[in-house]
Amino acid sequence: DKTQANILYYGLTPEAHLWADEIETMGLEGIRFRLHYRRESFSVRVPLIGHHSVQTALRATAVGIVEGLTWGEIIHGLQRSPTQLRLVAVRSSSGALILDDTYNASPESTLASLQILHEMKGRRIAVLGDMLELGPYEQSGHEKVGVRAAEVADVLVAVGELSKIIARAAREAGMKPEKIFWVPDTSQAIEVLKPLLKEGDIVLIKGSHGLRMDRIVNALEVIG
Repeated sequence: DKTQANILYYGLTPEAHLWADEIETMGLEGIRFRLHYRRESFSVRVPLIGHHSVQTALRATAVGIVEGLTWGEIIHGLQRSPTQLRLVAVRSSSGALILDDTYNASPESTLASLQILHEMKGRRIAVLGDMLELGPYEQSGHEKVGVRAAEVADVLVAVGELSKIIARAAREAGMKPEKIFWVPDTSQAIEVLKPLLKEGDIVLIKGSHGLRMDRIVNALEVIG
């Protein structure tokens, strides 16, 4: 009501100008969905991981529409997306699949990563570090992540002082105490994980950059 700009709404319902339905997640193979705009619809497969990535594809599509790209150009661009936003999948020496999302962490991005973990098949292990610089959102942000971890993960490894909040919230949400590990730093997280991981496990590793969660990935990843 307060802008003179043209507005293009996107979403997952027909009320939006641009919307998607029939969403199917295919693990590391990406996502498939049907795209709708005005009276046209297209089946699209995009090499992004997780149900929430449909929103990323919709935003890109909306920009393409506004900039006057053809549908052929838009769909070709979506299908050739060169990167999965900072999340990388690697194998551990035990055969477990590691979802390396260690670049940084906020409650919102961690919840999104936990959703990806939820969509994967196998024993799900969440390795979650402190989320720094949240200010007044520090307590509630970590608690929300802990509650969701209890819903999604079979095992939780909490890393860092603030992650005690995650571990406590997960336990209060019903996760069995023997499935929750708290460690003060990444070196001890590595010691917990090495004997724990086995083939078929899916391991999400995420935390703020200051915790250097990437060291866990480096210690577990198969090189060469």
